[in-house]
Formats: sequence, structure tokens, C-alpha cells
Amino acid sequence: MEELSMYNLTYKSILAQDFHNFVQMKRNLGYKYTTAAYLIRDLDTFLCSKNINAPILTKELCEEWMQRHPHEAGSTYRGRCMILIEFSRFMGDIGKPSFVPRMPRIQSRGFTAHIFTEDEIGRFFASCDKLVLRSLKKDSVIIMLPALFRLLYGTGLRISEALSLKSKDVNLDENFVILHDTKNRKDRLVPISASLSEVLKEYEAYRSKLPIIMDAEFFFISLAGRACRNDGIIYTWFRAILKDAGIPHQGKHLGPRVHDFRHTFSVHSLVKMQSDGLDMYCSLPVLSMYLGHDSIETTNNYLRLCESMYPELIRKIDVDSMNVFPKLFEDETD
Repeated sequence: MEELSMYNLTYKSILAQDFHNFVQMKRNLGYKYTTAAYLIRDLDTFLCSKNINAPILTKELCEEWMQRHPHEAGSTYRGRCMILIEFSRFMGDIGKPSFVPRMPRIQSRGFTAHIFTEDEIGRFFASCDKLVLRSLKKDSVIIMLPALFRLLYGTGLRISEALSLKSKDVNLDENFVILHDTKNRKDRLVPISASLSEVLKEYEAYRSKLPIIMDAEFFFISLAGRACRNDGIIYTWFRAILKDAGIPHQGKHLGPRVHDFRHTFSVHSLVKMQSDGLDMYCSLPVLSMYLGHDSIETTNNYLRLCESMYPELIRKIDVDSMNVFPKLFEDETD
């Protein structure tokens, strides 16, 4: 069985060459195709598990792949289905038989964000700061976790945005970071607080003392000097910190999640701005731009979280204005 690699992703199934050509075609067309390439690898792994020995995607295989997993977010499920549909069409275009499934109707299950309390945040970082490496893994990410989690909480960055930060785009003298080619294909400048800047400087100082040749391009690196990837290990550490901090976890996909730092930052920011005397609805465009949202409707959902958590603040707002924007279900990666 042929084994091909595309940008450090290895394909091993009987369709390895076709997967490789498909991803290459997308990138030649100008698509970044990073997350999608990982979904292709998952599809490749799925085919390997089925011991497929004929280069054909049958109806049965497609239907099994497109079964929605328990607690799977709508955006994740949609992405898995779209990858299979696009690849099946590609197979047809190159003259290879393949069943082309239809996109199923996807009902949003919504999600419940966990908004960390100030007490929980304090306990979380106290536990994070006392982490001890108990193995000899030279590629551990433990060195950067206190800085990474504080950056997520202090700015509302997505985990993918934080890990993609280049060293040249982190300005700790003027306290800002620059994000390139984010989820909504936008570049944006994100100011950071002086206290957060000090935390990142401390991390830089520890990083510079590592007795290794490091990848200087990326800001967050492992003990091996390589760029950190969002491959599950950060979530594993996150769960361990939650447990030590006494913050209950409701189960996989139920939270708290790393992404809930973004939700917490948003709610706490709105509450802080309102407490400082700023009209909450005037604050929405500011927060929306800071978070990199495509539209203010997405940001508006945080008002509803404020409504449930801080009713005394919301009472100060004209009740009629609470429904300026329609209620929407948003994917958890927004």
C-alpha cells in the first residue's frame, strides 16, 4: 500500500495518490487547505480501517463516513461531509468511479459556552503555574502553557490563531500582536495589556535559555524547539489543569473547552465596558472588530450570555433593544 506525505501529513490507503493529488490541486488553486488536509487524512485513516483494496468510494462507505458523531458540532460535521463530496467529484473528474453523496440536512445542536468565573480563572492559572513535567518527553509543550492560556483568556484569540503566531508578529515593546490569514481570511492587529505583555516576555526569557536549536519563526514552541501544533496534547494538559483546579468537566465535547476562554473574554469584556459606563450596544462593534467576527450578529450572542449571568447589568438596558438582532445558533469555533 503506497504511502505519501503532503506537508507532514501521511496518506496510507489505496487512495493515497489521489488524496495527495487532490490536496495539491486545491493548494495550486490558491486555497490554504490546512484544516481540510487533516480531514482528508482522517478519511484516509477511515479507509485503512476498512481494509479497502479497490480504489473506489462506494455508497456504503460514503454513508458510513457521513454518519454524524455524538456531540459533533455542526461545522465539524459539515466540513467532514463537504470534504468527501468534493473528493468524490474530483475522482469522477479524473475518470475514476466514485459515489457522490448529497450534503445531508444539518440541524444545529447549538452549544452551551462555559463562562469561567473570576475565582475559576484564578484557580486555573494557579494550577497552570505549578505544572511539573513527569516524563522525559523532549517535545513537551509545558514550557509555553502558562503564557498560551493567559493569551487566550486575555485576548479572546482562537487556539489556532495563537499557535500560528510568528515571532516577528509579536511586539512586546508596544504591546500588540498581528494575526495573518485568520478564520475569516482577515489580518488584524490585536492590542494586549501590559500585564499580559510581561507574561509573554517571561516566556520568551525561558525559551531563550533552552539548550537547543529552535524554530525561531513561531512564537510558541515545544521543549524540542519546534512549533506547537493543536493536535490534542494542549487539550490533554487543559483537562489536567481543570482537574487540579477543581473545575468540573462535563465530558468530551461538553466542556469546559479551551475555546471557552474566547467566550469568557468576550463576556467579561462586555461587563467591564458596561461597568466603566460605556453603553453595551455601542461596545458591540468594538468587541466584534477585536474578535475578528464577520458580522456583529455573532458578537450579539454574548449579550444573551450576559443576560443570564449578570441580570443586574442587563436591567439597565432598554429591554426592547435586546432583540435588535435575531437569535442565531453559532458554531463553537466562531
